[in-house]
Amino acid sequence: MSELFNIDSLLGGALEKNNLSEIFQHRLEELELTKTSVQDILGLQYRTLEGILDGTQKLVDITNLVKLADFLQLPKEEVFKLYIESIQKNHPVNSYPSQKIKFIKENFDLVALKAAGLIESISNFQHIENRINARLGYKSIYEYKKPTLDIAFSSGLFKPKNILTRLFWIKSSIVLLQEIDNGNEFNRESLIKYFPQILWHTQNEERGITEVIKALFKIGITVIYQPPLKGLQLRGATFSVNDKPCIVLTNYRGFYSTLWHCLLHELFHVLFDWEDIKNDSYHLTDDDNSELSVQEREKQADDFASEYLISGRRFQDIVQRIGESRYIEKFAVENHVHKSIVYATVAYFLKTDKAWARVRKFSPPVGIAVKNIDYSWSSQYLMEDFINEKKSLIYN
Repeated sequence: MSELFNIDSLLGGALEKNNLSEIFQHRLEELELTKTSVQDILGLQYRTLEGILDGTQKLVDITNLVKLADFLQLPKEEVFKLYIESIQKNHPVNSYPSQKIKFIKENFDLVALKAAGLIESISNFQHIENRINARLGYKSIYEYKKPTLDIAFSSGLFKPKNILTRLFWIKSSIVLLQEIDNGNEFNRESLIKYFPQILWHTQNEERGITEVIKALFKIGITVIYQPPLKGLQLRGATFSVNDKPCIVLTNYRGFYSTLWHCLLHELFHVLFDWEDIKNDSYHLTDDDNSELSVQEREKQADDFASEYLISGRRFQDIVQRIGESRYIEKFAVENHVHKSIVYATVAYFLKTDKAWARVRKFSPPVGIAVKNIDYSWSSQYLMEDFINEKKSLIYN
């Protein structure tokens, strides 16, 4: 019998191999052939042969497997079996329970979560469950319950977009705040007394927000930072957790100044709307909500924050001299406020591209300000581990 059909020699080595690729390579070495020459013998293109050998080609002409079996001098059934095993290894069949898949699809916008970096796949449901459970501190995905949509100042007629994403952002905020579990009693008078000290912290780009959060925690107000999610126009939120005010900052606008404006906006709600918020569980500062009752209250909170940051008595002078960088810098120092906040306040008023270009030029990266409190969506930290670390550094 010719060497080409020396089955005993082939099987002696082939039985030690684990897959088609290794058996094929053994056969080449035995016959002292190149892969290119075998392609010609079998009449197969390079990509077709490689796809069969490494199990990446899911669709294959059955006659090509027969040709390969003849070349390897193995039973066709054995080659088919090895090929199927390679396919299953590269393309595992999803054995995840169909009921869980249905639950996940009904409760989570997977495209939005992937865009945020929380999950890496929208089809690997075991991975999705693991990541959501890690973020929310759950042992089972079935622990997830959608929060209510009854928000303060709203008539209930508002129908928000991206509802699943919105509810997940809300739930993520709530579980973080519950885990922190502020033991200090809320004291409104203490907040009023502390207010004058907030402004000068804006000048400290790296530690300002953190120091204010630590001080507010001691007077019963918990403040966290939650990254934005695609499709939402939330600027911040105020929650009632264990009957205590809790504020969530986010980075919707992308400017250092808006972090501070958001904080002061939500503190307005804590000062003047706390009973309403406590009754409804939470309030969202939401640019999507066009209800007049909501817009009116939001304008009052915005005006309060803007007036606190830049007094209206000096505003016209600033607008007229906004192009004079030395004047603006001197004004910022004298008024204990970060200069980017001055530029942003004018930009909101002027609404011109040139004004916003100045804001971008002088605004520090938001990441610097929130690095001590940022729990990014892509973080591999378990929620409990993240909070325990922050409790020792900030929430104490």
